[in-house]
Amino acid sequence: MSVGNSAPVVSVIIPTHNRGALLRESVECMLAQDYPSFEAVYVNDGATDETAAMLDEYAAAHPRRLRALHIDNSGPGPARNAGVRQARAELLLFTDDDVLTPPDWITGMAAVYKTRGFDALCGGIEAVSTAGRVERYLHLRNRARFGDRAKPVKAAPMMNFMVSRKVFEETGGFLDEPLAAAEDWEFCLRLRRTGHSVFYDPVVKVRHRYQEHWDAAVRRMRDAGRLGAYIWWRQGGHVMAYTVYATLRFATCPFWAPLRYPIELWPTAWCMEAAFWSARLGAYLRSFRQPWQAIRDAP
Repeated sequence: MSVGNSAPVVSVIIPTHNRGALLRESVECMLAQDYPSFEAVYVNDGATDETAAMLDEYAAAHPRRLRALHIDNSGPGPARNAGVRQARAELLLFTDDDVLTPPDWITGMAAVYKTRGFDALCGGIEAVSTAGRVERYLHLRNRARFGDRAKPVKAAPMMNFMVSRKVFEETGGFLDEPLAAAEDWEFCLRLRRTGHSVFYDPVVKVRHRYQEHWDAAVRRMRDAGRLGAYIWWRQGGHVMAYTVYATLRFATCPFWAPLRYPIELWPTAWCMEAAFWSARLGAYLRSFRQPWQAIRDAP
């Protein structure tokens, strides 16, 4: 597909839910992209704040660049699926509503995707702020996971992720279930199981707003631990072995945390790992007396 075609070459998919206070800056960054042929599909995932009105306002003012889709609240995975169904391009680029993109973001990701030749590409992620302890920990945790070197990876977040529609559809899209976390990991797991590859190249970066508050970060960590067990079960994996691995990781945290974090973040790292591990162990133990779907939907 050439840039001169009427259809866009790249469709950017952005799910959003009750982040109206942050959304305007995200939209302005998207409208400032220098790529000649793209569309941004914002999916309002049942927001109850000013999100719907704001997106409709932008869509009316920029009909060739921005489209607004409104759905019932269903979670980030189903919201992305809804956005893809409305998207017109064959190349899909995913990001989140708490991410700020530089003007050359789409241009850079499209160029790297073409050069690397992998089925899916994850770009780099920087922090909008690391002023708070929680923000700093989450940013360093992400850096420890991916590093600064381009390489194949097993899974990647959707904050800066490009994939062709063909590969997306062969993978089956995102799990059409209301997962509060780990839907990106589940998608990448199936993507690789269908014979596709994921490559990480940090040369093109976006800026992510990490959570500032302790309670929200711990809740997210617990969701990841619980839903990770559910996803592993759903994929036919051995949840007991998966839980043992999480237990060993938590038990050895005092040894590996000093290699990743400055000394003032060691207690934070230990507490976050404890939240993740306890949720993972709790999900496994509850599976003996509850169906996994109930564990998935637990608050």
